[in-house]
Amino acid sequence: MNWPGPRLVLPGRRQTARTQTDSGPGPFAALSVPVFRALWLAEFAGDMGNWMHTVGAQWVIVGHANAVLLAALVVAAARMPVLVLSVPIGAIADFVDRRWLLLASQAFQTLVGLALAVTSLLGWLSPTALLVYTLLLGLGSALSTVAFQALVPQLVTPPLLHSAVALAQVNLNIARVLGPVLGGLLVALTGPSTVFVLDAFSYLVFVVVLCFYKVPGQPARTRPALRRALVEGMVFVRRSALVRRILVHSLLIGIPSSAVWALLPSVSTLRLGVDATGYGLLLAAAGAGSVFGALLLTGIRRRASDNTSLLVGGAASAGALGALGLVQDLIGAAVALFVFGVTWMVIQTPLAATMALTAPDPIRGRIMALYQTVRMGSQSVGAVGWGLTATGLGIVPALVLSAVAMALAGLATLCLPVGPRRRTPGWPPVASD
Repeated sequence: MNWPGPRLVLPGRRQTARTQTDSGPGPFAALSVPVFRALWLAEFAGDMGNWMHTVGAQWVIVGHANAVLLAALVVAAARMPVLVLSVPIGAIADFVDRRWLLLASQAFQTLVGLALAVTSLLGWLSPTALLVYTLLLGLGSALSTVAFQALVPQLVTPPLLHSAVALAQVNLNIARVLGPVLGGLLVALTGPSTVFVLDAFSYLVFVVVLCFYKVPGQPARTRPALRRALVEGMVFVRRSALVRRILVHSLLIGIPSSAVWALLPSVSTLRLGVDATGYGLLLAAAGAGSVFGALLLTGIRRRASDNTSLLVGGAASAGALGALGLVQDLIGAAVALFVFGVTWMVIQTPLAATMALTAPDPIRGRIMALYQTVRMGSQSVGAVGWGLTATGLGIVPALVLSAVAMALAGLATLCLPVGPRRRTPGWPPVASD
């Protein structure tokens, strides 16, 4: 083990060799790689199913007592396995074939999704059962997400990695545009059981692609004990100021941003008075904003450093959260969510791409798993916190407080920069394995 970790290079210091161009390839360049394109489309099918499931799941509980807290618990249950299990999963992903890990996770989610659909069709789906099924699907998602994030750098060259990371977010957010609208219509017309069935079968698309496309293998490595493998990852983090700062920013951003997903069902029904279709349209507005944000990324990288993106994006995201708490009409809420979607993409993509580039391949699974643990775990804990806050103080105060927290998260960049304060060609440095 000999990974001292990338140093945080600030102005005036000698910088390491770069392999990237000044602005990098365009936002869709990674789609030129056939196997990445096939997996990207398979991921899109799964994301569509996930967002339809989200509409169905949260609509199941909006009529129950304590619906505000229950809606937040659904979000927390989906993300909790990432908080608890991502790091051990990341260690496993470094020493087993990531293709087979992906296959196993997708098959597991298919079985759980079918069980959920059958339970719903039989009329046995209580809030408690829904939370258990959501937790199990979150476990499968944790396996799949960590394995896929560790696999992507094997599929594309370093200059294409920013494109690949951005496309993963574009994928998710195109699905967020279409999935909630379709899910809302199906829930309104046929009930939530239909979307649960479609979600279960969406995972099979990934299984088919993995069976028919040759995914590059990873070098054979000696498998140390799990404890030693985890220690190796922690040593790398301890020696890398850049990685530690990325994790801190992910935590600071994740907590306030979770208020959107935790409280939006309650905002929709209690403040705006819309049905499942209207709720789907609001989710679609956030997704459309993220897609638009992805289209802006190449231009932003030409003109601004990652620090500037975090600072300005945090301020704009705070404004969107505050507006969501204050507006009282569907159009105003949709505009606020569109802005939030744009800023979410601008904030998250540089952090994820820098983390993937700076982690050596032999330990990339563990490092990306730790990143996912912080990112998704902060959203899980934050969702419960905002649900409790909204239950005690009200929805509007909870969203205003989240806006203040997001503004402070953006300002933290002034104290904890994640790279040169000015735009630097070729940043971040690419790790040597």
